[in-house]
Parts: sequence; structure tokens; C-alpha cells
Amino acid sequence: ENLRFFCKSLIPFKDQVKVPKPIFATNRMLVMEYLSGIKLLDGIREYGAKIAKEQGRTLDELEAEIKERILKEGMPAKYDGPSEWKVSTYLKVMRFYDGIRNFGVGMLNFLGKPFMKEEIAYYKTILPPNAPRIMDVLMKVHGYQLCKLGRFQADPHAGNFLLLDDGRIGLIDMGAVKELTRGERLAASLLYASLARQDKKMLLDMVRVSGYKSKYFDEDVIWDLCRFGFDTFGRDLLKGKNIQTFMDDLYRRDPWYESATNLTMAQFLSIRLRAVGIAMNFPVECHAWWGEDAEKALNEAGLPYEVWNSKVMNEQFEPPTMSKGAISTKLFS
Repeated sequence: ENLRFFCKSLIPFKDQVKVPKPIFATNRMLVMEYLSGIKLLDGIREYGAKIAKEQGRTLDELEAEIKERILKEGMPAKYDGPSEWKVSTYLKVMRFYDGIRNFGVGMLNFLGKPFMKEEIAYYKTILPPNAPRIMDVLMKVHGYQLCKLGRFQADPHAGNFLLLDDGRIGLIDMGAVKELTRGERLAASLLYASLARQDKKMLLDMVRVSGYKSKYFDEDVIWDLCRFGFDTFGRDLLKGKNIQTFMDDLYRRDPWYESATNLTMAQFLSIRLRAVGIAMNFPVECHAWWGEDAEKALNEAGLPYEVWNSKVMNEQFEPPTMSKGAISTKLFS
């Protein structure tokens, strides 16, 4: 059912992504269309192994160094590297270069076949995934799912994406799909619109309406919690702290003891995609992609951003589902 839904609903992105069509299913088995490509996770690790080998070490050693650097220095809020066009140009040049070299290899293999025990190996340069393009597509597609469709793949990790042979991204494993109510979809849209506008007052009004309770209702702590949970892992927010220390510090300043869980899966969507970005050295702030979709969703509902206040929120949002106790950091690990 989820595959059929997204096959149809993501037609606006048909040139960027591909969802496999379901063929048939039983209670224990699903047969779907075959997509030719490699997992994004495998592509990242393959290129990482190449870099590690060039530096005379293993992939595990390289990954350990990167993790240690992130813990020590933090992540920048936004990507600050080569553009999508520059990366695309580099990839095309390297493929063309391999083609020229392989033409010569092919001629040698053909002419020397009677005299050779085995063919000369063809060149295949291990190329980096085009992180700017991949993350741009993934963020746009999932923002559309969240704000426009109100139904989204809630576990978008790097093993659930394929780098297809035709250049598109395959979206697979739709087992963890969350469908929002109308009120939850509007709440998610208002949340990201307020983050994009840096509108602390609107976001705090949402938190009050949601039933959130803490000892002091410290506005700065709440703003940082929302940014961390739904938007960014950037060093401008964490200020040199690791995740556990950051959360402990917020809790020390203003202990919280009750919070709504209606948008937990939307939070998980954001966290997972940000983790994919970190794995590709392409950190993202979700509001930069989802703010515009959020505004569109509010306008299409006849409730543009400017009309929202606590009264409208109480009218449009369903009663929150509350959870007692401190927010767990397991969600962010």
C-alpha cells in the first residue's frame, strides 16, 4: 500500500527519484520492481575506503578520526563546499577520462588476445557520491512528504536509498511510514515555517498549546530544544558540546517533565536525514528546505502564517498525546 501511494504521489519528482512498484505481497513476503543500483551507504563506504587507502590506513581508522573530530569541533550548521555543478562537472570529467583510457585498454585486449593469458583490467575510478545533489533531492522529497502529503518515510537512513544506474535516487523499504492527521500536518508546517522565519514567539506559542511543561519554561532552552530536535546539529547551536552534554545542560537549566509526542516521527525524520547529511559531509538545516513547503501547506489550507495565534492553534490542532518524564537522548544517538 505504501509503495503504491508513493509511486503515485511522488510523480512531481519522477526525474529525481524512483519508488519500486509492488508486484504482489503476502503476510510474509513482498515482491517489488527491481531497481538497478547500489545502496547509498555502500557508495559512501566505498569512497571512504578509497580515501583511507590513499592515506595508508583502514576505513575504520578514518571513520574513528572523523567521529573524534566531530565530537571535538562539532559540525557546521550548513554545507560549505563545492557546489552541485562543480561536483557534477568533476564526475563527468573523471568518467570521460576513464573512457579514454579504457578505449586504449580495449584495443590492447582485442589485438593482444592471442598472446595474453588474461585481459588487462579496465579502469574504473571510484568516485564520490554527488552529496550536494543527493541531499538536495532527499530534503525536497521528504519535505514534500511531510508538509504536502502528511505521509512520509519515517526511517530514511542511508541504507534505504539507492544510487540508481540512471542517475536517480531509489526510495526503498517503506515499512516505517507515518501518516499525520490534518492538525498534525499543519502543526509540522507551522513549526518549520516558524523555524525558517526565526520566529521564537510563534514557536513558543506552539509549545504552550502542546501542553509542554517544565520547571521554569525557559524560552531560550525551549528554542534550543526545538532547533536541536527538528532542525540542526550545527556547532552554532551545540557550542562545542557533544549531544549528551548539550541535552544535560539544557535539562539542568530548565528540567522538563511532560511533552507532546504527536510529532515524534516528524522529529525522527529530521534526525535521520541530518545523519545522512553528516555521513556525506553535507550538514543541513531542515528549515532551509522545508520552510517554503511549510508556508505553501499553510496557504493551501486557507490558514497563512500571519493568521496563526494560540486561539487558531487550539482550534486546528488535535489534543496532544503527552509523555511524562525527561526527553530521552536515545532518539539522537
